[in-house]
Amino acid sequence: MATRWGLIVQEMEGVYNASYSAEVLEEFTGTREEALARLEVRARSYTARHPLNPVKTQLYRTDDGFLLISHAGLRGYGARFSLGELLHDSAEEKEAAKRRRAEQKAAERAAKRERR
Repeated sequence: MATRWGLIVQEMEGVYNASYSAEVLEEFTGTREEALARLEVRARSYTARHPLNPVKTQLYRTDDGFLLISHAGLRGYGARFSLGELLHDSAEEKEAAKRRRAEQKAAERAAKRERR
């Protein structure tokens, strides 16, 4: 069954403060296996924000995605790639409500024209 997946990267932000940001790289519709294959393509081609000039990078497969480690000197920086099944999107709900209102207004205008 086709499902909508978010291909997500969580990456270390900054050099001294260990905080992380999350970003949806892409939305993908398909099976979990297809989404995981697409995620691997994205992980292999991903350029991490830190470090700017890595000495080496390593990409690991994990139970639920991939882990990219970029090494600079004595420190490693991580970027975790995972799948998330899209369950809710508030922007889509707002757009659907807007379409319903437009359709309702169009129907009301058509009904007024018929009464004339």
